[in-house]
Amino acid sequence: MTIWIGRIEPSMWFEGAWWQEILPDEVRLAVLSLGVRRLVQEDLERAHAQILEKVEQLDAEGVDVINVGGSPVVTAYGRAGHERLIEEIGARTSRPFVTALQAEVQAIRAVGGSRVLIASPYPIAQTEKRAGILTEEGLEVTAHDSLDIERTRVIAVLDPDVVARQAIDLARANPAGDVIYMPCGSLPVVSVIDRIEAETGQPVVTCVQAQVHACLVRAGYDRPIHGYGRLLRQLGEAVPV
Repeated sequence: MTIWIGRIEPSMWFEGAWWQEILPDEVRLAVLSLGVRRLVQEDLERAHAQILEKVEQLDAEGVDVINVGGSPVVTAYGRAGHERLIEEIGARTSRPFVTALQAEVQAIRAVGGSRVLIASPYPIAQTEKRAGILTEEGLEVTAHDSLDIERTRVIAVLDPDVVARQAIDLARANPAGDVIYMPCGSLPVVSVIDRIEAETGQPVVTCVQAQVHACLVRAGYDRPIHGYGRLLRQLGEAVPV
C-alpha cells in the first residue's frame, strides 16, 4: 500500500530530491510550495500566510499525513505563533500532521539529545532565532555556527563536504554537546549524515531526516532505514510524538 505524505515545501527550490533519496519505495510525496527565496522576515511572513490554504488543499486530496516544512516559516511569529499555527492546522484537518519545528525537536529528543550543537547554513540572526526557540522548547544550546547564507538557492548547491566539515569542526570544538542539529530543508546533508556521526560520535538531526522520521511515525511505518543516521535506524522503536 502506498503512503502519501502531503508536504508543504517552504523553498521555491525543490527539496524533494533529499526526501526521495531517503524514502522507501512505497512512500510518495504530494508537494505544494510556499516559494521562499530569501531567509528574511518579509519572505517568511508571506509564506506563513499561505500555510492554512495549503493544508486544506492537501486534506481535500486525502493524503495520509501532512508536513508543514520550514522552521523559519512556521516560527515566523515566534514560539507562541507556532503554537497558534498548530491549533489552526488542527481545526482544518483531522489527518495526522507535523510542522518542521515539531519534527526537529522530537527528533533531538528521540536520539537522546539535550545539549544541542547547531551547524546552520542560515544568516546569523536566523540561526540565533533557532537557538532561542530550541531553548524555549526546553533544550540547551551549547554552541552554534552559521554559514550566513540568505538565499535558499545558494544553500541548495553547497558542497556536502563543506556542510559536513562545518558540523564536524563544531562538534570537535564543543565536546560538551551531545547532538548535532543541522537546520534547513534545502541543505544537501543527507548523504553525509552517517559520515558526520562516525567522525564525531554524536547523533545528527537534520531538517529533512527529522521530518521524514516524523511523517513515517505518524503514518505507522515501523521499519528501520539505514544510511541516514541513528534517528532513522531506530524507526519502529517507541518514540513519543
